[in-house]
Order: sequence, then C-alpha cells, then structure tokens
Amino acid sequence: MKFEIDTQTLKDIEILDSHKSSFSVFNIFNQTRCVGGKDRLYTYLKNPLINSTEIKKRSDAIAFFQELEFTSDLDIDKNTLDFIEHYLLQEGYPTKPPSIIRTIEKSLYNKMKSSNSYYIIERGVDYTIDLLNNLYNFSVKLKGTYCPELIMEANTRIIETFGLPEFKEITRIKDMKKLGALTIAKFDYIFRYTHRDTIRYFLDLIYDYDVFISVSGVAAERGYSYSEILPKDDHVIELEGLFHPSIPDPVSNHVNLSFDNNLLFITGSNMAGKSSLLKAMAIAVYLAHIGFPIPAAKSRISLLNGIYTTINISDNLSLGYSHFYAEVLRIKHIAERLTQETNMLIVFDELFRGTNVKDAYEGSLAIISAFSEIKGCFFAISTHIIEVAESLSENHSIQFLQMEVLNDKGFPEYTYLLKKGISDVRMGMYIIGKENVVQTIQSINKRTT
Repeated sequence: MKFEIDTQTLKDIEILDSHKSSFSVFNIFNQTRCVGGKDRLYTYLKNPLINSTEIKKRSDAIAFFQELEFTSDLDIDKNTLDFIEHYLLQEGYPTKPPSIIRTIEKSLYNKMKSSNSYYIIERGVDYTIDLLNNLYNFSVKLKGTYCPELIMEANTRIIETFGLPEFKEITRIKDMKKLGALTIAKFDYIFRYTHRDTIRYFLDLIYDYDVFISVSGVAAERGYSYSEILPKDDHVIELEGLFHPSIPDPVSNHVNLSFDNNLLFITGSNMAGKSSLLKAMAIAVYLAHIGFPIPAAKSRISLLNGIYTTINISDNLSLGYSHFYAEVLRIKHIAERLTQETNMLIVFDELFRGTNVKDAYEGSLAIISAFSEIKGCFFAISTHIIEVAESLSENHSIQFLQMEVLNDKGFPEYTYLLKKGISDVRMGMYIIGKENVVQTIQSINKRTT
C-alpha cells in the first residue's frame, strides 16, 4: 500500500521542480553536495511513507544531524563520487582473484598502451579506498555518541564490515602511490565483484547522509520543526505556528482538525491569504509523512493514507472540458477514491470558481454538506461566497474560520491571520478601483470619439 498522491496535488503544492515558478519544496531542501544525494532527495519527496515507525526513524536521523557538531568530517565530494560510480559500471570486471603473472602482464601492457580503462580502474580503486576510509573514520567518531535507530543500524554494519580482513587492510593504507599493481587488482576484485553490494550500500548510505545533512541545515536555518506522528485512529491534525515556506517573513497561524470537527471552512476576500494557508497546510502534512521537518513551530498529525488537492486546476481544451467541468470531474474523482479509502486530507481552494454565482453557491453547498458527513477524513475548503458559510453555520462538523482584513481609514489592511468566524469583507471593487481599470477603459472611449 502506498501513500495516495497524484500529479495534480504535486503541482498544486509545488513539491517537485516547477516550470511555472522558481519555488518548489525540492529546491528549498536541495543543498545536497552530490548528484546521488540530489536524486535521493527527489525520490524521498516523491514517495511519502505510510509506516509511522519508518517516518520516525527518518525524522530522528535528520534531527540527529541537525545537532551533530562534526558533520563536516564526512567528505561528500561530487567529483569523487561520480568517478566511483563510473568506475563501478566499467565492463570486464574481474570474476577471479588476480594472479601475480597475469597482473604483471596486464600492468606492462597498460603502461605501454597507456590504457584509459586501466586508468579508470586505478583511479577508481584510489577514490574508493579514500571514500571508505573517510566513512569508516566518521563511523568510529559516531560510535562515541548517542545515535538514533537508523544511524545506529548503518553504523553497526560499517563497523562489522571493517572487521573483515579485506576491509581492515583498507584502513592501513595511507598512500595509494605506494600500492603495486597486484594490490590494485586485488581491491578491484573486491570492490567490483566479491563485495560489490557492500560498496553499493556504502554509496547509498552517503547519499542518505547527504540528504539528512542538507535537510537538517534547512530546518535549522528556516525554523522548521519535526512533527509528532500519531496512530491513524487518533484522527488529528494540529499545526501550531504554520507558515508557507516560500513567503519571506511569513505570518504564522494555527490549524486544528479532529474527528468531530473535521472540515475547515475558510472565508476571506481576494488577496487575504486563503490559498497560501491551504497550500502551507497541505505541504506541512505531506512533509510530515516523509519524515522531513515542516514549516511550523509544533505539530501533531495522525497517520494518513493520502492527500488530494484542487487549487490550480485548469480547463482541458483538447478534451473539450471547461474549467467548471474540470472541477466537477476532479471532485468526482476524489469522491470515488474516498469510497475506497478514507483517512485522507482533501483540500479545495475556491470551489466552482469557473461558473456563475448561483451555480457556485448551490454546488458548493451540496458538495460541502456531503463531505462534512464523512468521518475519518479531513477537509479544508475555501470560498469567497460567504452565503455558503451562512447556510452551513449550524453544521457542527465544520469549523468556520476567516482570513482577517482590517479597515484602515477606508483602505484594507491584510493581516494574513486566521480568525474564528465568517468574513463579510468584499474587496473586488476596491481592487478594480485601485488599478484604475474602469478609468482605463473609459479613456479608450474618449480617444475613439
């Protein structure tokens, strides 16, 4: 079973690289130092976890690196790692231990012919030995500290591996220039044949550590925190000090959903911050299921089976779908998924914005009323049609919150704070007036008459 997430949701909350904007969650966390670390980060962000134990193990590992004072002792060099990967993929890897006579013959031949393949082997062995020694020394240093479970498991395997005779010999090598052709051939046989899987494991571990160091550094720099993941049956989403990760100097808010109050209904005028809040909420819950720190001061989240959002949906002219019809199909798709699996977070921003006010009101009222009856699932829905909220005011499953807008001598002041209640602020004509839209159109008429 996998955590349910679809392409529309990944685009809505901008988890991976975005072609439409410079912001993405991936770009925020990507301070990795090598290609393997960058690829591993991408894989993590694309694959949320559904096992609370695995989430906690990863979260604890990242938090551990955030506090570790000697992360710089682990030398993660892009060029070195790229060359080792290239070396390991070379054809003609040895399948038998090297003999003295055969090794001497090959060495003489390679020196006379100046073989590029031998250079790759020689340099690959050199780089791999340096890498293994650095990883071993880092692990020895870690052994003297308290390590969380994931780090302890890796450290135990490293120490045990270096207890083997062939790996003990590696720790005694200080200068590759003093190694003869036979020793190089022997290590090539070990690295690319007998212990190929072990070398692969060590490389993957370094990529993991690269991600952990990168993510923990971002968490410390931006004030992110680690979420407490609760059992599914707790049915809770508590986000204190929640903020959107792309907004400079963001305003933080609190969001609380429970089994009995599982639908968040947010009203507010244009530009009040509804969309940013909904995105921040979905991003935080998503990152918590990866085991990553989230943009909030504190949080408790029960384990979910998936997230679906509808924030930036567009029409589909190739299929003849209008924006409204695309919205209807999206709601239908999500409803069908909920017939198979609940325990999800569902986010809708401005339901039925693609149709007239009357249909938007009636459609929103019907859909939200139906969703509010589904227990074991969380909903966050925004609208600027306040009449919908007023009609649902007696529904006890719904929390009515508004994005605050103050009136400062006739001018709006956006606080971006989430408050209890239903907003009655309408800013459409103010914005039209501020941008002199009507005057611009009227000036066209004056020029043409």
